[in-house]
Amino acid sequence: MRVITYTLHKCVKCMRCLKTCPFEAITIKDERVLISADKCINCGACISACKHSGLSAKGSTLVDLQNYKIKIGLVPSSIYCDCSNETDARRLNAALLKLGFDELVSLSPYEGAVYEKVNDLLKEKKEFYISSFCPVVNELIEKQYPMLLDNQINFEYPSVLAAKDVRQKYGKDAGIFLLCECPAKLAFGKYPYGNINSEIDHCLSIVDLFPNINAYRNQDEADAELCKEGIRSVACGLGQRFDAQILSVNGMDKVRRALELSEFGLLKEVKYLSLSACFNGCIGGQFLWGNPFNGRINMHELMKTAHGKIKNYTLEELQKEKDDLKLQPKNMMEQLKRFSTVNEIFDHLPGFDCGACGYPSCRSMAEAIADGQQQLGDCRIIKRREKDAS
Repeated sequence: MRVITYTLHKCVKCMRCLKTCPFEAITIKDERVLISADKCINCGACISACKHSGLSAKGSTLVDLQNYKIKIGLVPSSIYCDCSNETDARRLNAALLKLGFDELVSLSPYEGAVYEKVNDLLKEKKEFYISSFCPVVNELIEKQYPMLLDNQINFEYPSVLAAKDVRQKYGKDAGIFLLCECPAKLAFGKYPYGNINSEIDHCLSIVDLFPNINAYRNQDEADAELCKEGIRSVACGLGQRFDAQILSVNGMDKVRRALELSEFGLLKEVKYLSLSACFNGCIGGQFLWGNPFNGRINMHELMKTAHGKIKNYTLEELQKEKDDLKLQPKNMMEQLKRFSTVNEIFDHLPGFDCGACGYPSCRSMAEAIADGQQQLGDCRIIKRREKDAS
């Protein structure tokens, strides 16, 4: 489900997004940016590259609180990466409550529960596991590394677990709002992106709330339920025991490299691969203020005083239902046939990857031609060569 949107009147056609997208999900046609729903995994690289706000990811707003009798905010541990001590965390929670929430539910006990059960699973079995609670990484594996799907630990997201508990407690009267540290998590809610199977009603971008939070901060204090395990789970690799068989990788380039090596069986010494698309884990999310370097230090300090208890789940209760359609590999013969067709077309293209055709590379242009969306004559260099030859 794509959450990144394009604003035509802010676009200056600089083509930064076209060249930045690591999955070639962006093309330009008729002077308008097009984002492929099939290729885009909401990593947000294009948003960071766009200097004119032509691309953005917006969730719901605080105005939506008015539509519910009971307003519940789901608060991830990562939001506290700007807090150097427990007092700062309590002041941040007090500011969040003044935005209009009736109650805040900390995700830390849920994040910690998942983290602990992953460790339990590693102790019990000797298989190679991949664990990620990053939607970007999970979608990346599904779309580009399907051979590794069977190695994934199929646990539910902590925010989904928390939302189910809130719904069971308050019923339909509650409006459940997830505070999001990255674009990908905006897709967890029913509004505005239409995740109808979710118990989360709305997703809010944390950075959009910052001016309001800053106005109320340092005035009062409210309870902040944090646990050490929850903090460890969101700050990639932080506080984990040293183990040569456990590899923690963060940052999209390194994640893709690790998955490529895993797919070809070149990480044989690794028993457990923990992946996060953002630098330093969730505390590096685009919707957080501050920086992940200070955030890592702050989270380490918070761990010293965190005393919350994790939620109690069995392994079976954490399992999420598998989508059988996603797990079915595509027909190998069809894949090989298409690969051969794309290669043949690619051989006729200049290979400059200039982007003049509106595609980020000649390879992606060849794929578009193979799918019947473009023709060889749409390549400007080929068109110019034919004109010069005539």
